[in-house]
Amino acid sequence: MALGEFDLIKKYFTSFDKGEGISLGIGDDCALLDCPLGKKLAITTDTQIEGVHFFRGTSPFLIGYKSLLVNVSDLAAMGAVPYCFTLSLTLPDADENFLSEFSKGLFSLAKKLKMPLIGGNTTKGELSITICAYGLVDGDNAMKRQNAKVGDSLFVTGTLGLPGLAVEAGYKRFSMSKEDFDSCIEKSMLIEDRTEFASMISSYSKCAIDISDGLVGDLNHILKMSDVGCDLYIDKLPKPEEFSKFHVNEDLSDRLCLYGGCDYELLFTCSEENEQNIASIADTCKVKVTKIGQINNGSLNLLKHGKMHRLNEKSFEHF
Repeated sequence: MALGEFDLIKKYFTSFDKGEGISLGIGDDCALLDCPLGKKLAITTDTQIEGVHFFRGTSPFLIGYKSLLVNVSDLAAMGAVPYCFTLSLTLPDADENFLSEFSKGLFSLAKKLKMPLIGGNTTKGELSITICAYGLVDGDNAMKRQNAKVGDSLFVTGTLGLPGLAVEAGYKRFSMSKEDFDSCIEKSMLIEDRTEFASMISSYSKCAIDISDGLVGDLNHILKMSDVGCDLYIDKLPKPEEFSKFHVNEDLSDRLCLYGGCDYELLFTCSEENEQNIASIADTCKVKVTKIGQINNGSLNLLKHGKMHRLNEKSFEHF
């Protein structure tokens, strides 16, 4: 017999709705939260749609994991500690094989972060996942896009460009074997969350953004909000080992790092005097951090080996 809506929710999504500060979880018209004194509630939401954010036929486990990760990445950009989340799931049918693997992927990250699922909705339609995530920020420690200062250094976590390469391969614009493609997709969706690192550096960095639509596009959000410019060093961009493995040429590798998107790494600024504190936290959290630029009082300059460099690309936009 086909699984009904409420049986579906009960079987796959109601076993993880308890946590500190959660007065009421799944099962009523609303969840109830107790926000601790001295904390601010950070809220974000994101939608993942089949054929737009992931290829048809992608592993449900990976879809579940990434659907939460992209929201957690926004929390990290504010220096927020994950608190809880809601899930709105649109499904073409109640496929239990899909639901079993999807929920495993979703909760593999949620359990690691001790982040309860406190409610949501299910409906029938084309596959779409919308999550609203909540985090807690200490006092005024939120890292905002408007806080970059002239003279600040610009840093990024992890590496850039692998998700962009996976997209190129998926659309047959870059050739690799199916085994290699599957490996790239898996690695580009099972992205490490940066919340612990971000909450620790929020005492020293007051400006951050997560890289979702490409480094240049997201950096421009900071520059516009802070009314500053930046010297961005292309030759310093941290590239994944797959670029060498698959012999990605220099021009394509630069473009993927600058414009590829879906990296979900943390881009942040800090003053020169705080760089050592950032390095110490990176060592503690075992997070790769690379200095890739300097905030200036002019415009965005793309520099390669000290010379101006131009690439005719745009970062991703839905419309």
